[in-house]
Amino acid sequence: MFSRLGRFSFLEVALFGFLIFIGSGELHAEEFKKTKCWFEIPRDRTMTCGTLNVPENRRKKDGPEIVLSVVVFEPDRERHEPVVFLTGGPGQPTEIGNRDEIDEWWEFISGQSWMIGRRVIVADQRGIGKSTPALDCSQYFKPDHWNGILSNIDVEVSFGKLKKDEVLACRTALIAKGVDLDAYNTEENAQDINDLRIALGIEKWVLYGVSYGTRLALEVMNQHPEGISASILDSVVPLDINYLDEDGPNLERSLKILERDCQRANSCMTGVSHTVQVIARQFDRQPLLLRSTDKEARYTYVSGADFLEIIFGMLYDRDAIVTLPELIERTYKQDFRPLTEILFEPDDLEISQGMDFSVSCSDSGLPDMSGKQDRYWAKWVELSDYSWACPLWILENGPTSQHPSRRTDIPTLLLSGEYDPATPTEWANHAAKTLPFGQVVVFRGIGHDVIDSDPCGSQVVADFLANPRTKLKTECVAQMEAPQFPSPPEELWSGVQTQHSPSALPSRQTSARFRFGHRIPYRIDLSRSERGD
Repeated sequence: MFSRLGRFSFLEVALFGFLIFIGSGELHAEEFKKTKCWFEIPRDRTMTCGTLNVPENRRKKDGPEIVLSVVVFEPDRERHEPVVFLTGGPGQPTEIGNRDEIDEWWEFISGQSWMIGRRVIVADQRGIGKSTPALDCSQYFKPDHWNGILSNIDVEVSFGKLKKDEVLACRTALIAKGVDLDAYNTEENAQDINDLRIALGIEKWVLYGVSYGTRLALEVMNQHPEGISASILDSVVPLDINYLDEDGPNLERSLKILERDCQRANSCMTGVSHTVQVIARQFDRQPLLLRSTDKEARYTYVSGADFLEIIFGMLYDRDAIVTLPELIERTYKQDFRPLTEILFEPDDLEISQGMDFSVSCSDSGLPDMSGKQDRYWAKWVELSDYSWACPLWILENGPTSQHPSRRTDIPTLLLSGEYDPATPTEWANHAAKTLPFGQVVVFRGIGHDVIDSDPCGSQVVADFLANPRTKLKTECVAQMEAPQFPSPPEELWSGVQTQHSPSALPSRQTSARFRFGHRIPYRIDLSRSERGD
């Protein structure tokens, strides 16, 4: 196990006045400023709260500073090196704003054996959550516009124009406040994380990233390998992947896995993957008009792109995956009740949309559709938010050039869900090529966010951290099974919420990659009995 590190007190950190080099070559001192926690600390728990000021743009001399909000969950007795959590999105808050959220974090930590005896550092990244400035667009974004909801079908509404106007309104407001949108990117984000380590007086720590958080972790490993003892990358996004260009092939791959497993279980119609193609092409030719079951009726048109977005989102979650064959078959047979249940669920728009656009538009180039126009997912990719929003966001420097991870001997665990449509296993294998002590573990029947999906993920992490340079032999991985498609499937869509219906799915804050659209195809209710996007 890792040797215990002595922990500096806040006073010692302040007196030391750590100096670090920034990108422009000048010196800058960052100090962790301990504050009173903004929530009631649970009884018999010890916590440290504070803020860290960092440069907004390290390329500009004498530029403004921004403030990161930080919470440290202190162990009863520190026996191992600290772990820092890097959330997904990009733009997803860590949810450290109130007592209920803190209780849920403690519940998650208590259920993770590998976190026992470690300080767990949780910080809202720049532009997100309680950090300031927050690149939040929610006051400008109307959910009905982003979800294409009509109150009256006789009224012509150009949702595309409304969404563009809202994006421009948010961008204009942020710039008017003095926000340098070009500074909100993965490279600056990674510098912040290392500054935090130094300011807290931590010699080495463990990086734990989920989804976009893995890309951020890989950048921290590139910039500052000296401060990292090990990394846990759950649902991996490599640094040199143009991820906005990969959605269509990734969806197709996951659908073939679904078809294989549900046909083996005799739980789906023949050719379910082809059926999705047929539905998507039909809805693209003639969008489907659906009416909500609310007392005050609402309406929406469903295109092929909308349908594929729903499928894509449901492939994230193991509980939703088991409902997919029936949803696809019922839709094909023109029974649209399941589709209606999903489409009129309320949205969760807590993401920092400005941070989402700033990072995604700088990290990845727009999709290249050359020779792909005949694919059934072509319109879905072409109509994605980023295809039109990135040119409007107009980052001064444009997308950054893709660069691979530097070769490093940091022990790294790369976790992958077999069904994951957003971060497929081949991405984990690709990232592992520069990690001599990297181990890829694939989980049968799992979608996105492995640790939060099955207890086996936590067991694998515990075994890894016990001996980071030893080949893993965790038995539960071999015992993982395909999704258990229920029979009769009609029970899933009875018109009421059941434990399997998408509107009642348990999930947590990192279970959705918001870069794939602002519509959430099923309610994200943040059940943090399983918590670690």
